[in-house]
Amino acid sequence: ISLLTCSPGAELYSTFGHTAIRVTDSLRGIDQVYNYGTFDDSDPSFYVKFTKGLMIYALSNYSYQDFLQEYQYEGRGVIEQVLQLNCAEKQKLYSALQENALEQNRFYNYYFHTDNCTTRARDMIGDRSGAQVVFNNMLPAKAPTFRHLIHSYLEKGGQYWSKLGIDLLLGYNLDKQVSNEQAMFLPDYLMKGIDNAVTGTNRQPL
Repeated sequence: ISLLTCSPGAELYSTFGHTAIRVTDSLRGIDQVYNYGTFDDSDPSFYVKFTKGLMIYALSNYSYQDFLQEYQYEGRGVIEQVLQLNCAEKQKLYSALQENALEQNRFYNYYFHTDNCTTRARDMIGDRSGAQVVFNNMLPAKAPTFRHLIHSYLEKGGQYWSKLGIDLLLGYNLDKQVSNEQAMFLPDYLMKGIDNAVTGTNRQPL
């Protein structure tokens, strides 16, 4: 089981990158991606709903090759981190993903910086594998705010006008300093968090 972290794209919703979970089993011929970022962008009010957290997102699972082909087409990078879980932990996480992918379970209310495709992957790995994951601190002594983190990505992506819109829609709570786990609403920060995480009583690297 691996965490996949995808580099940012040109569209506003992809400016922050993306996260998914890959499950492979060569004996059973399985190579699937579990993607919590499935949505309908045909709604004319999509971006307003996107930033205000009014979107309904869903978990989808499909072949890794189909997933990778999309990012190759867009010229975006994909980094894979293989999780050092034991057999029981891998099976427990896989079973949880399968259950979550059932039609009656796959939909959820998306919130831009608190409940998204990346936080869902973080929580599945941290809470549903039974691996006793501990995320060691990766933030500087003076933790950044939500606003600082979001603006840094919008500026890198050339989405300068979007800063004002997101500021207005998300409001004053953007100026709260983020905790270590709160910062993992961004794919890059979850990747760093996984890199620094340990598991079990022996604190083995995840």
